[in-house]
Amino acid sequence: MDIIVVYLYIITLTIVMLAYVGNVQMLNCKMQIGQIARKYILRMETVGFLMENDRISMEQELLNAGVDQLDLSGTTLDRVSFGEPIYLVIRGQISAQVISMGNDLFQTVFAGAQLPFEERKMSTAKN
Repeated sequence: MDIIVVYLYIITLTIVMLAYVGNVQMLNCKMQIGQIARKYILRMETVGFLMENDRISMEQELLNAGVDQLDLSGTTLDRVSFGEPIYLVIRGQISAQVISMGNDLFQTVFAGAQLPFEERKMSTAKN
């Protein structure tokens, strides 16, 4: 009987550890997205909008970071004057492994999921 308890304990710890690793991967991806957004909002400050070549390179960086279904609606794509607000809005989905619970403990599995995210940055044009 004691050995069954030990096995259940080991299985439970394994599930918790795998869930932790999945969560750390999601947080790391979100942190990368935030760093990319900061990089491009700083560039946007100097010119007053998101230039086409910056948009293309930002999209590539986001795809490399694991973003799917990228949407930049709400972003300042036309030049604004000095002192006016500029916006960078990045929406998309991040691939992640989440715990899927079945009817009993032994049907617990890790399933792939697409989790939505939104990153918003706002600044003032300094062009």
